[in-house]
Amino acid sequence: MDAGTKTVLKAGPTKGSMVVGDVPPGKDELWVLFNCRGDGTAEISLEPGVKMPFTCLDGLISPIMNRLDLGRRKTLTVRVQAPESVEWALRVTR
Repeated sequence: MDAGTKTVLKAGPTKGSMVVGDVPPGKDELWVLFNCRGDGTAEISLEPGVKMPFTCLDGLISPIMNRLDLGRRKTLTVRVQAPESVEWALRVTR
C-alpha cells in the first residue's frame, strides 16, 4: 500500500454481516484491507459492481489486501456478509 493513503471507512472487529457504510466518490484507487478468523466464507461487496469472496479459517487470522482501480465512480456502499462464526475487521483507504 502506498504511503500517504487515508482511511475512508473501517469496521470491526465484529462478527456476522453488516452494512459498513459508504465510500465517497474519488479518483484514486482504493485499498481494501480485510482480516478474518473463524470457519466460513465472508464476502465484501462494494455496490454497485464489486464482490470479493474470502474463505476464513478457524483458529487462524487470514489477512487480505486488495487494490481496486475503479476510476471515477459514484458513492460505493460497502457490505460484509459473514456467518456469526467468522470474526472480521475491515479498512478501506484511498
